[in-house]
Amino acid sequence: MAEFEVRAVAAEEVRALRRALLRPHQEVEELVYAGDDHPETLHLGGFRHGRMVGIATIMFRPMPGRAERAAWQVRGMAVDHGHRGYGLGGLLLRRCLAHAAAGGGRLAWCNARAGSFGFYERHGFRRDGEPFELPDIGPHYRMFLQLEPAPPAGRPSGEE
Repeated sequence: MAEFEVRAVAAEEVRALRRALLRPHQEVEELVYAGDDHPETLHLGGFRHGRMVGIATIMFRPMPGRAERAAWQVRGMAVDHGHRGYGLGGLLLRRCLAHAAAGGGRLAWCNARAGSFGFYERHGFRRDGEPFELPDIGPHYRMFLQLEPAPPAGRPSGEE
């Protein structure tokens, strides 16, 4: 099994893979998301043998159509084709969700490509509504997951 390291990276470091894996029709400069530079936003890189092969971003952002204010959006998540199926995507997603919960998040959501919604369902996300089209990208589903509150600092999860 492949061994991966997941660590926080700067926003600039994820943009080349955002382009290569998610939006090859756009220039790197176009892949700056609103909120990328917010201090609470987390960008993660997944590394194998020192090379970044996966990315994910999570940011505080309300989910359209939902009243929950403590919502966080997972964005720009991708794993290089040759490294899929080894658990890196799950590692990235779990770290994003833990970050959101630690920041008081009660809901995580994403716009999942039609071909990847099964990944999010396996991690507990549910589809919200009908598929929709993002221009030049393709069909997507809005998906969400209720988050468990983060355990108090200094106390392991599951301990009373």
